[in-house]
Formats: sequence, structure tokens, C-alpha cells
Amino acid sequence: MRGTLGPILGRVVAVIAGLLLVGLVLRIIVAVLSPVLPASLMRDLGAGWGLLYGIVAPAMPAVMAVFILAALGWVVFGRR
Repeated sequence: MRGTLGPILGRVVAVIAGLLLVGLVLRIIVAVLSPVLPASLMRDLGAGWGLLYGIVAPAMPAVMAVFILAALGWVVFGRR
């Protein structure tokens, strides 16, 4: 059992690191675009993201459940 704990733990850390990296990249993109783009365009981008989130939000629990199951499957069965 101890021999299999290392790869599984590594995959769990990889999934968490991937999620953190995506969040960091999105924050960097916003930080870079904010001073460059005019305020009206940033406001329109924010409104667009809000509209997109409003459309996608009802399906998010199901989509996240599928992602979580896929990540768990990758962690557990990926060692074979």
C-alpha cells in the first residue's frame, strides 16, 4: 500500500496545482489588461463575463461534478 501512495499523492497535487495555475493566469490577464484597455472596454468585458457566467451558472454543479469524477479517476486509475 505504501508504494502506491506516492504516485496518487503526486497526481492529487498536480490537479490542485493545475487549478491554482489557471486562477493565477486569469488574474494576471486581468492585471495586464486593466491599465491598457480603456475603462469602458473593461466594463464591457466585465459585463460580457457576467452574461457568460449567467448562462453557464445553472449547469456548473453538474460540470464540476464531472470534472471532479474525472480528476478522481485520473488519480486512482492513472497509475496503471
